[in-house]
Amino acid sequence: MTRRALLAWLETRRPAPPDVLRPCLAAAVDDADLPLPDHLALLGQRLLTRVAGRPAGGRELALDLLAADAFVTYAFEAQAEADVAGLAALAGRVGAGGGGGGGS
Repeated sequence: MTRRALLAWLETRRPAPPDVLRPCLAAAVDDADLPLPDHLALLGQRLLTRVAGRPAGGRELALDLLAADAFVTYAFEAQAEADVAGLAALAGRVGAGGGGGGGS
């Protein structure tokens, strides 16, 4: 999915993310040749990896952690909207640390 299409999809989410979180979400979005749920999960996993890579970090990592949580939550929302039967497979990919590649 393109960055532009993903940002447009994020704009449709209700409730909308808090204003303070929106720039962090937008900054993390990139293009990926993945189905929407996997793309979102990958973005969340990247942010979580960044946070985990700074064990001495403090409050400055809070928005990245919240954005990671938001992307993973959105991944499950997108999967449920596309094909609820794919939720278990997505959960398995997310739990294994491999957000991308499974499809819906």
